[in-house]
Amino acid sequence: MELLLCAGLAAIESLLAKRLPDQEADKVTIRTTIALFLAQYLAVKIYRIFLYPKYFSPLRNVPGPTDGLFFIGQSINFLRAKTNTELYIKWMRQYPDAPFIRYLTWANTEVLVPNSIKAHREVLQLQCYSFSPSRWFLRVARELAGRGVIMMDGDEHRAHRKMLTGSFSLTQIRKFEPIFQKKAKDLCRYFDRCIQENDDNVGVIDCTKTFSKIILDIMGSAVLGIDLDYVKPSEDRVDKSINLQNDGLDKNQTFHGAYDAFFTPSSLLGQILLYAEGFVPTRWLPLEANREFVAAMNWIHETLRGLIRQRYRDVSAAAGAGQDEDKNTQDMVTFIVKESMPSGVAEGIGEDEFLGHLLTFLAAGHETSAIMLSWSSYALATNHDVQDKLHAEVKELPPNPSYAELDKLPYLEKFCKESLRVFPPSGTYNREANRDVVVEGVHIPKGTPVDLCPAVTSMHPNVWGHDAEKFDPSRWDRLTGDQSSPYAFQSFGNGPRMCLGRQFALVEIKIILAEMVRNYRFVSADEGFSVENPSFTFRPRGLKVRFQKIE
Repeated sequence: MELLLCAGLAAIESLLAKRLPDQEADKVTIRTTIALFLAQYLAVKIYRIFLYPKYFSPLRNVPGPTDGLFFIGQSINFLRAKTNTELYIKWMRQYPDAPFIRYLTWANTEVLVPNSIKAHREVLQLQCYSFSPSRWFLRVARELAGRGVIMMDGDEHRAHRKMLTGSFSLTQIRKFEPIFQKKAKDLCRYFDRCIQENDDNVGVIDCTKTFSKIILDIMGSAVLGIDLDYVKPSEDRVDKSINLQNDGLDKNQTFHGAYDAFFTPSSLLGQILLYAEGFVPTRWLPLEANREFVAAMNWIHETLRGLIRQRYRDVSAAAGAGQDEDKNTQDMVTFIVKESMPSGVAEGIGEDEFLGHLLTFLAAGHETSAIMLSWSSYALATNHDVQDKLHAEVKELPPNPSYAELDKLPYLEKFCKESLRVFPPSGTYNREANRDVVVEGVHIPKGTPVDLCPAVTSMHPNVWGHDAEKFDPSRWDRLTGDQSSPYAFQSFGNGPRMCLGRQFALVEIKIILAEMVRNYRFVSADEGFSVENPSFTFRPRGLKVRFQKIE
């Protein structure tokens, strides 16, 4: 906008200059117009970058950190932080009573962080559609999420969310219980193999890698209708994937490997490029990290696009032959394909939107569930009293417990909530004001980025007390004041943009946790692990836990 404004002004000024006396008008050339444009654009940028944030912005008096660097604000500090939530929590403790915290990022752009329950309620619920997915987020996540529901806004978002609600209804999710149970037992067989590989009868797993694979196994069966079996080394995974691929795609690629290219780039440069893409285009640079990323994203896109087209052909052929799949076993892709037919709730959905929704389901669904299971294993290994209570509750369950049976277990419910509170899988939700808006007395100009960090409220001492960092499932028996607010605990977000797959995730997580805890004792967690940063999620790197079989 500023570029166009300065160009327009320069053109008008040049035309006006042409009306000067003949002798002066002859001196107005294209160089004069360019010089006028550059001078004005430079003046505007100096004002916007250096003068506006400090002297003129309505947000200039909002409290926030003052240790930012010249021109780039907190950008380097975010990259240097141990985790992607460290700075948000630090600022929350410095300004516990402020409704918002303000910090500066690249080119001294002002960013707001909601810091109170009321501010979160306004942004997430009451004025939800006054805040769109931020341009930074859209640029970074477009390859991963396509035209999925999390990238949409306003009426389009409402329509597609309504369209997809049936896919994640409890009735539909209950049909996946046999899949969750089967994969939980596959995971236990994998644990057994890990124990057999050691002489001391103690198994060791890398949590994030292991749980990412088992959750992708679940997503493959429940969402895509294919068996990936990443925790079964004896299975030929490549052969199972070839049928989904078009000629020319890498037949040795896997969903697990492709998603790792996004969530855990193999080099520091890859991490920096992921973060920088939100500010300036970087994927065109002829770098190996970019080639790996682009190849992985292309593989996912084309594999899923091929799957969608094949499923349409299969459903059409079955309908033409007067046949239909067993509705109790159909996957989400088949469900949406059928609902996209005339009179269905997804009628009219385009292939790009369908692809985007699948990309969102797979990426967000497998990543957050795997992270929750990883941190839950860490909590069990470092809190043996908690583990003992949970084991005592789940050990009497039948061999294949239903979700209805698991939902009656109070300590399992409290454990899951506390794990999500202390270790929220999502690092931040990135929004941007799409109009001028007032929240908690703060005037937020249109275009202002807003970072929503679940850890800000879930670790806030004003909400959870002085022991907010302590892992204590029993705290859910004695909630008081703001602790009972849904905005004090928002690992799945809140409001109209709340995670569609929330119930799906809780069902699969409870089934897997129950199967693990009643069969294995988590002995310890190795120190020395880190948390991915930069990252959209609170993903541990190198977190290993040790466990023994319970006889």
